[in-house]
Amino acid sequence: MTLDISSLPKKRQRVIKHIIDNPDDVAISTTGDLAKKLDVNAATIVRASKDLGYSGYNELKKDKQKSFKQKQNPYEIVLKSLENTASDSGIIKKSLIKDIEVLNETVAKIKTEAIEKVASLIYNSKRTYIIGFESTSRSIAGFLGGELRTYHPGVLEIMNINIFLFDYLRHCKPGDVVIGISFGQCMRLTVDSLKKVQAKGVTTVAITDSEVSPLLEFADHKLVTAVCGEFVYSSAVSAFSVSNSIIHEFIKMGGEKSAKQLCELQQQMDDLNVWY
Repeated sequence: MTLDISSLPKKRQRVIKHIIDNPDDVAISTTGDLAKKLDVNAATIVRASKDLGYSGYNELKKDKQKSFKQKQNPYEIVLKSLENTASDSGIIKKSLIKDIEVLNETVAKIKTEAIEKVASLIYNSKRTYIIGFESTSRSIAGFLGGELRTYHPGVLEIMNINIFLFDYLRHCKPGDVVIGISFGQCMRLTVDSLKKVQAKGVTTVAITDSEVSPLLEFADHKLVTAVCGEFVYSSAVSAFSVSNSIIHEFIKMGGEKSAKQLCELQQQMDDLNVWY
């Protein structure tokens, strides 16, 4: 594509040059991020995106994420962060601020109806399997599964790669729900698991951090958090928050039944003298 930008305003030229020279930066940045970095307003970012043939910044970002996801893995992101020469306090503050930004972007992009639907599917399922193998995905699967099982005995998290995984997948049937959690490039086994059970008519849900995630191809319902390539665990922050909202919606659906189950759990813990 040949683009003559000489007639465009200087700020738009600067934005376009940055986009062309730094596609990975676009893949992990919000409109606000780029606007602040390039000292322009958000409208200039959008107009520059249109100058490049996109409908807006979101389409541009999605396009750049395709190649970014193929070559970036969590370990490379961590190594890149170690090269940062900022002070320790600067890195800490930047990490905390980035978590907040990613969470705000997630709130803006995920519809509440999608979370309500996933909670309803779990509530009405006979069994719900939650798959999460790699580090953060495993933590989220454990949190989501452990809390939901307080109210639904048919919820089971699958966090280890062993022979039992294939037993679980073999026993899945329509009426069950399988939730796959994976970020970045995504673990092949998580993707293959969703593919396998979806072919059997089992309802599938994906929790991931990119609209170009391979997990989405085999998901009937999709919960996509904002992506952050600068701090590898920021995606997990918003995914934990999304999981938390699913749990709260599930409890609300149960009403008095949920309250009774929680009281029973509390009484059991008191009987066992769990608390110090």
